[in-house]
Amino acid sequence: MAKILTDGETKIGAYMFPDRKKPCLCVAKGSSIVVYGHFVNEDSAENFMSELAKFMEVREKDGDNDG
Repeated sequence: MAKILTDGETKIGAYMFPDRKKPCLCVAKGSSIVVYGHFVNEDSAENFMSELAKFMEVREKDGDNDG
């Protein structure tokens, strides 16, 4: 699945949920996840997160980010 960006407390990334067919752009903080939109497919999510990381000049973190 797509990469996530994190500062240790907050995670921004593309999450997959069992009740949705498309990856969702989410912000996770603590035990809550807020969905802000969705991607057309997993490749689009992966590309977006990579470009966002480059833009913000941060390291990407691979991880299991299934909701």
